[in-house]
Amino acid sequence: MEQVPHIAMFCQENRPSIPYAFSKYLLPIVVRYLADQNNQVRKTSQAALLVLLEQELIERYDVETKVCPVLIDLTAPDSNDDVKTEAVAIMCKMASMVGKDITERLVLPRFCEMCCDCRMFHVRKVCAANFGDICSVVGQQATEEMLLPRFFQLCSDNVWGVRKACAECFMAVSCATSQEVRRTKLSTLFINLISDPSRWVRNASYFLNNC
Repeated sequence: MEQVPHIAMFCQENRPSIPYAFSKYLLPIVVRYLADQNNQVRKTSQAALLVLLEQELIERYDVETKVCPVLIDLTAPDSNDDVKTEAVAIMCKMASMVGKDITERLVLPRFCEMCCDCRMFHVRKVCAANFGDICSVVGQQATEEMLLPRFFQLCSDNVWGVRKACAECFMAVSCATSQEVRRTKLSTLFINLISDPSRWVRNASYFLNNC
């Protein structure tokens, strides 16, 4: 897995001679190891996938047909807890690299489901921590119509760590909404966070307020 990005670059440079080598042989290995039983193998494959996306070495078609479907499967309700949490994190991190269209069509519906995962607060915390990044990718309409209801839920989560993550990304979320939404909805929400029972949530909110 550590060598895959280097091999992918070699395939890219020699594409006329080996046009489908990466897509046919290497990428399936990367996505398969995202669910490996060994934690270090999974982490290495996740890092390799992000490097490949960042370097634009994965074709858009492969992102849609080979990467996203695997990540969505890994976040299914019956998926292993650790694998599910890691897959959600990868989906969030790759959003800015794959762009608005793929994120909105393939990632956003499952992300919204994961925000409401009542069994695992770790999943909700990952969603909250990356909420602002998802909002900035999908834009104002999707943020206000699909994401804000989930953000309100996360801001009142019974786990303080989830609420703290919401406070830390509050600025990014508000920047993806209209001035009217900020005035009528988010201002009240922020007041709730700055008055939160947890001092960690309050501190995060105060820090944001002073920025």
